[in-house]
Amino acid sequence: MLKAIRQKVSSGMGRDVVWTFAMQMLIMLCSFAINKLLANRLSIDDFGQYNVIKRSVQVVSFVMLAGVGIALPRYIPLYRNSTPPRPIAPLMGASFIYILGVTLVVLLACMAFSQQMQDLVIGRHDSMPLLVIALTYAFMLAMAQYVFAYYRGIGDFRWYNSTQLALQAAIILPLILLPVLSVSTVFASWLVVTVLLVALFMGRELWLFFRRGGSFASDTPPSTHLATIIKYSSGRLVADFFQFSLAAFPLIYINQQLGLQATAYFSVGIFFVTIITPLFSFMGIILLPYVSQAIARHELQTANRVINRLARIYLAAAAGFILMLYVFTEFLTRLFFTDSYIVTAALTRIMILAILPQSLYMLYRNTIDAVSIVPYNAIILGLCLTAMTVSFHLCSTLPQLAWAYVGISFLQGALSFLIWNILRQRTESEA
Repeated sequence: MLKAIRQKVSSGMGRDVVWTFAMQMLIMLCSFAINKLLANRLSIDDFGQYNVIKRSVQVVSFVMLAGVGIALPRYIPLYRNSTPPRPIAPLMGASFIYILGVTLVVLLACMAFSQQMQDLVIGRHDSMPLLVIALTYAFMLAMAQYVFAYYRGIGDFRWYNSTQLALQAAIILPLILLPVLSVSTVFASWLVVTVLLVALFMGRELWLFFRRGGSFASDTPPSTHLATIIKYSSGRLVADFFQFSLAAFPLIYINQQLGLQATAYFSVGIFFVTIITPLFSFMGIILLPYVSQAIARHELQTANRVINRLARIYLAAAAGFILMLYVFTEFLTRLFFTDSYIVTAALTRIMILAILPQSLYMLYRNTIDAVSIVPYNAIILGLCLTAMTVSFHLCSTLPQLAWAYVGISFLQGALSFLIWNILRQRTESEA
């Protein structure tokens, strides 16, 4: 198993992983720059509101995407490698229609409950223009993810990563060039930039498609492609909703209960957690297919030994990151924010403990997907979201909320570890 992983790392897929890791590090640096510019140019209250909108937009955007971001990377290779190969254009068309349909439902629901949506998404009840901007921006982010999913599906990881980096780098420009910065101007300018870049990406692909003589005609009825996408994507939609709701709920709840300043302070701790945990997800690119292969070859015990070794490595790395962040909390807060946020140091030192269990979840979520078609990750996230809702209602101060956040993260890691071992034992007994 270890030999197979080493061979894969040195193969074309391994180069894709290295390229992806390098580009994602650049994207992370762009995130640092964006955060620093906003923390310097916005007031603490405005920075809190910005974080509420940002997290809410992510939730709405992935609901609009409707799981297509996972479906396309799965079905494009299946279509292209079937005998005979099937054209992917009808699949792309069906996915686009599905996204539009889900988006229409989301927009109608938001308009029907506009007052409540303003409170949830914007953090205020008198911001209808900003709500429209946020919802439109969410749709354009869904379109961007649609393009990124296409690049993943066709295996073009250079364009997959380059377009993400281009989008992330481009939204820095308004933060530098605009003479006056407010929450509204931030999202309005980002909307304009995203529209232009997504139009450029999609226009390029359509031009190349028709230049090659491509057609959307298919021997299979369009409803078949649409049914394929809907059947697979619906379960992923639930998982995505839980995942991003789990990230957005703390800031939305704190804004409603304690105000924008408390929201800004809590977002500092979340920032330090979320810049580290994605680093633990890259191994899943290789781990997921190899666990599946091990199951097919009745070598799950070998796979489990590799996973146990990786778990120890993950825990050691997470502990190292926590120690580094704990020691340099004030310095890093000044670096990525401003001196005004130094008061959050004690809060941040509590919240960074969540990196440890979340690193384990990043490992086991891939192995769980490999051994079962049941969406156990959606169940885990749903249980954690429920537990977070209950525990947050029992808290009244920011330190209590921080400990609740850490506790939910440990629940998330423990559930993933428990479910993986139950599924592993069940799979071994059935082999």
